Amino acid sequence: MAIPVPFVSVQRVYFDDLDALNILHNMRYLLFIERARGELFNAMGFHWQDDLTRNPDRFHVVAEHAIKYLAPVRGEGDLSIVLRVAHLGRTSLTISARVQSPDGGIRFAEGSTRLVRLDPATFRPAPWSDPFRAVVGPLVIRVDTPTPPT
Repeated sequence: MAIPVPFVSVQRVYFDDLDALNILHNMRYLLFIERARGELFNAMGFHWQDDLTRNPDRFHVVAEHAIKYLAPVRGEGDLSIVLRVAHLGRTSLTISARVQSPDGGIRFAEGSTRLVRLDPATFRPAPWSDPFRAVVGPLVIRVDTPTPPT
């Protein structure tokens, strides 16, 4: 199955995601991005329930988050989380994210997450596997490359 580029996940904002001002709490943006990233990994065929012999690349950590808040999300409703693989390095992977209205008319936040694959014995950075590179490599697009509205 072909993975769409960019990858889009529609997520629901519920009452308990909101702060006292009825605005999406700032940390929830990262949660929605994390959930979308999990959906992307599943779409690529890399599942958390697989053991390390089947999916050695699941042994990775978040090395860095960056986020810029552009407009508040007010109240409950749907959001689109748009992900693009911005960089695939030897041991790291950067995924850019955009949180927007479902029609793409409002951008609420933009950011990125850098993941680092670890060796499970040493907890030191380790190269991504060849099967991982074969799937992820074709998805890499530069962050400054325009993408069609979603």
